[in-house]
Amino acid sequence: GAYVILTNTHRIYKSLQAANTGNNPTAAASTWWLDVGPTNRWAMFDAIVSTQTVAGTSLTVTVTPGVINSLALINMQAEALTVTMTSGGDTVYSKSLDLVDDLRAADWYGYFFGPFRTKTDVVLLDLPSYANGVLTITLTHATAVKVGNMVVGSLSGLGDAQYGARAGIVDYSRKETDGFGNTVLTKRSFSKRMTVSLLFPTSDLDRVHQTLSAVRSTPTVWVASENHTSLIIFGFFKDFEVDLATFSYSYCSLQIEGLI
Repeated sequence: GAYVILTNTHRIYKSLQAANTGNNPTAAASTWWLDVGPTNRWAMFDAIVSTQTVAGTSLTVTVTPGVINSLALINMQAEALTVTMTSGGDTVYSKSLDLVDDLRAADWYGYFFGPFRTKTDVVLLDLPSYANGVLTITLTHATAVKVGNMVVGSLSGLGDAQYGARAGIVDYSRKETDGFGNTVLTKRSFSKRMTVSLLFPTSDLDRVHQTLSAVRSTPTVWVASENHTSLIIFGFFKDFEVDLATFSYSYCSLQIEGLI
């Protein structure tokens, strides 16, 4: 029942047996330890969306990521975001965002009396590239800040997302009905999914194909629209297909599935 933290994995392990001494928690098929999950500080840097770093009313994170130009914050609970980047002590980028959603409801009653909603996913695709850049993000919330994933990297444009994109979720909750007709609902995690068609010049065909092939089975942030959180997914593509529609332009159909 005792808990330990392994500093080289930043994960928490629970002891399953008494007299548990000298047993490596990372050993395969270990009967001594149960991997409970990441430590709170590192939860926002693993590849699992549902594990969140939780702080008080304010959370500040500073990283030195090297050459990047994009930032994504996934599965958040926050009302305001400030992002700054410095290089050699000079501020080279600064942006503040209000994360409270303006469209709280579909009618006036919901607008005045409905609960406030905040954006759960945000991407910034205009960061400057500095080899020695220091990136600092600050999130605030009236009760508690939560972040599922903070991802930094380099943007790779694939094409223009077309109308007709479809977004939804895969729900892993259990719905079981016994012989008497009683249904028990067990709420579990869900993952986002998206199907989108991209338009790009046919001259970019090989680049698009190679870019997608390079990130197969790799957790990646996919952005079909910066303005709609349902079209921002941290996950992987299940399938893609390129269609050489015309001499000048081609299409690519993508099926994206988010991580839990």
